[in-house]
Amino acid sequence: MMQLAELSVSQKDSCDICGAAKFEPWLEVTLGGIFDRWIACCGSCGFRQVRPRLTSVELEQLYPAEYFDASRSIGYGEYAREAQRRARDAYFLAKRLRRRGLAPRVLEVGCALGFLLSPLRDAGLDVQGVDASPFAAYFARTRFRLSIHTGTLERVRFPEESFDMVVQKDLLEHVTHPRQHMIETHRVMRAGAELWLVTPCGEANLRPLSALRRATFGGDSDLPLLDQGHLSFFSHTHLQRLFDETGFIVKRSRAIGIRRGLRALGRLPGQHRFARLATRAGVATQNKQASSDSDDDKRFRERAKLIDAAISNHYSQVRGWKPYVYWHRFLKLLDALPASTGLGYDFEFLLRKK
Repeated sequence: MMQLAELSVSQKDSCDICGAAKFEPWLEVTLGGIFDRWIACCGSCGFRQVRPRLTSVELEQLYPAEYFDASRSIGYGEYAREAQRRARDAYFLAKRLRRRGLAPRVLEVGCALGFLLSPLRDAGLDVQGVDASPFAAYFARTRFRLSIHTGTLERVRFPEESFDMVVQKDLLEHVTHPRQHMIETHRVMRAGAELWLVTPCGEANLRPLSALRRATFGGDSDLPLLDQGHLSFFSHTHLQRLFDETGFIVKRSRAIGIRRGLRALGRLPGQHRFARLATRAGVATQNKQASSDSDDDKRFRERAKLIDAAISNHYSQVRGWKPYVYWHRFLKLLDALPASTGLGYDFEFLLRKK
């Protein structure tokens, strides 16, 4: 177990939202079954974040090839379903960008397996991608021949004012330094460029975990599991302040996934589906022997074949049928409320660079 004295060292690392250095332990969790960490709470603004922050090596360890394995309980195994979902998103985004009469450059940060960038490229847009997972970058390069950079946006260092549109879906909660990340995002965007950003509602993420911990209070062998590698937990107020202070104007915002959000918040039955316990991680993963490049290549090839098969098995002509695409979009518009309510499972923002 991480000692509370260790957490106090991170207090010198100021809050990404308000700049204070008043973090206190709030909830101990196991992060992806790999690290045991505390979620700490800022005593000034209430922002909650995994502390101490992960190192770049630890961040990469959160996203092995197995992270994308549908048969595992840790990670995100729904990428076979995501292929057609992201294709629908790309269809409407490409239409919107083409109406400008330009040939915009699009960057997706946290592009995962390339399911959004591939149809955008096929629609004639100039696209680039960044992802922290070496396997995700491998898959996107080999399956779609996309230009993908492995690492974080901050490490890639694109030239200043390179992009007309940046997409960050389910990304901000994964970065280790959200404020630095937003500053770097602002730097690589051209004047007037837009940022489409989706990130979970922090309270919807955390309330099931804290409820589970209260129900099992006194048990020390297991911890609530943060299974998808989320590191920061934002409220609407936190996000508004962060965006304003890093150079963005909010053009549109909403809370989406209302039914799912109400369940996670405990306002509808089913909160237990969003949390489970896992055995403490114990010894950190970095103590394990590193694999060779040839070992990684073999594992990547095998994992990619499994994902190919899963995508093929899940593919549906109906989901690609244009009337269905528009009907699905209409239903998503109904499953939304103003972001200030905080009732959805996710926040969605369209931002413009000041």
